[in-house]
Amino acid sequence: MTYLVERLAELRRHLDHLRELAPRVPERSALERDLSLHNDVLFSLLMVSQLVIDIAGELSARQRHRFEDYTEAIRNLSRDNRFSDDLVQDLVRLPGFRNVVIHEYVALDLDRAVEAINRLGPIERFAEIVRRMESGAE
Repeated sequence: MTYLVERLAELRRHLDHLRELAPRVPERSALERDLSLHNDVLFSLLMVSQLVIDIAGELSARQRHRFEDYTEAIRNLSRDNRFSDDLVQDLVRLPGFRNVVIHEYVALDLDRAVEAINRLGPIERFAEIVRRMESGAE
């Protein structure tokens, strides 16, 4: 399996898991009450963010586009017309979210986690575009 295929499979796994968890997380209090749910949601959101970053970095490297940081790797997606500007704008927030989850875990505003679990559509679109690219459908 190639690097991107492996990453896409893991991304799909975490996206599916978050979709399963979403009905249990209607608001932040659900995460405040249940430590296992809290950790489960945040870990999968972290993994989704990191996997999108990894895939964007790989795509940048394949196209020989330089990037100094995670945000720039995602911005490089806009150089490929398969990734709309709107989609890239949605994804460009992921490095910051990833950093907050890792470095400000205790102080994390759980409303952001609830919002993130309800805004997986752009990541789903990203994964589908990359899947098509890797399968040769595009």
